[in-house]
Amino acid sequence: MSVENDGPVLDVRLSHRVHPGLALDVALSLGREVGVLFGRSGTGKTTLLRLIAGLARPESGRIQLGPETLFDSARRIDRRLRDRRVGMIFQDDRLFPHRSVAANIRFGLKGWPRAEADARSAEVAAICGVEHLLDRSPATLSGGERQRVGLARALAPRPRLLLCDEPVSALDLASRHAMLRRLRDVRRIEGIPMLYVTHGVDEAVAIGSRLFLLEGGRIVGEGSPLDVLAASRRPDNDVPIAFEGLRNVFPGQVASHAPEQNATTLRLDEGPELIVGHLDRPVGTTVLVEIRADDILLAKGPVEGLSARNQIPGIIERIVARGAEVEAVIQTLGITWIVSLVAPAVAQLVLRPGIAVHLIIKARSCHVIVPDNPTS
Repeated sequence: MSVENDGPVLDVRLSHRVHPGLALDVALSLGREVGVLFGRSGTGKTTLLRLIAGLARPESGRIQLGPETLFDSARRIDRRLRDRRVGMIFQDDRLFPHRSVAANIRFGLKGWPRAEADARSAEVAAICGVEHLLDRSPATLSGGERQRVGLARALAPRPRLLLCDEPVSALDLASRHAMLRRLRDVRRIEGIPMLYVTHGVDEAVAIGSRLFLLEGGRIVGEGSPLDVLAASRRPDNDVPIAFEGLRNVFPGQVASHAPEQNATTLRLDEGPELIVGHLDRPVGTTVLVEIRADDILLAKGPVEGLSARNQIPGIIERIVARGAEVEAVIQTLGITWIVSLVAPAVAQLVLRPGIAVHLIIKARSCHVIVPDNPTS
């Protein structure tokens, strides 16, 4: 059963000297949602997760998780790591190599009645898509499979908070997308808040409902990911946030072929059909399709006489300006697209939220990926 956001669950107010050149001074609140900690390397993102988890002790401040105080320097409260009920997944999966997948998942269930441990292990294995791997050794798994086993292990003891430290940064594109999809499922099914560290714009937009922009140990921006990233400008502007190459990545299946036209039609999951270049794969094959945000054109209606094979109707949800450039968020059926435009085009077409548009996409702009293992 899904659990909707019903107000702040995690409340953090911390000060901590990381090293002589960096001190954390952070205040953030998070509901039953996915919050993204975003920033360049060395801004204190991982340290903040460690402080919340109990892997390190803050110098001062308070950490509140629901009704329980995990840390309060003024009241001398510091809950032990094992008592905090905080799950954590990392860039490396940290599985026990000498244990089976099933034994790794059950590791945090010591002391549970056997029937309850069996039921919970089966439940999280299904949520994370690893139920067919339970007898396997970690050494025989792909990178994506290992990360999903690590996620199942973190979820097994029913944590009240999940902390994610760049969990997909070492994976290929197909595995990254599969893992992000699993994490969204976890948020919906388990109903727990998640705090997710990344410095990738695509990840932040794909996974987060709220973004905390961390710079110099402080949160300097907070809000929806696209809005915060587009609006952010560091005072010295020496490390601009790179929106170039922002991608739309969608799962789908091969629906049909038209060899005489050198074309294949894909059916995007919960979305429209998309014509791409001929793909030598059987109908029903699972794929990912990747389209750069700046490879999509917008028109205010269908256009005749174009070589582009895709004209997909949609509605503008919002428009986010960032200087001379603009990101438009477009809803088409069940999926959301991000389209990069220049500001004069937005003004010329009088684009605004609620306006009906057509996405114009060339077949050759669609990069199709066929995962070796679609579930990994």
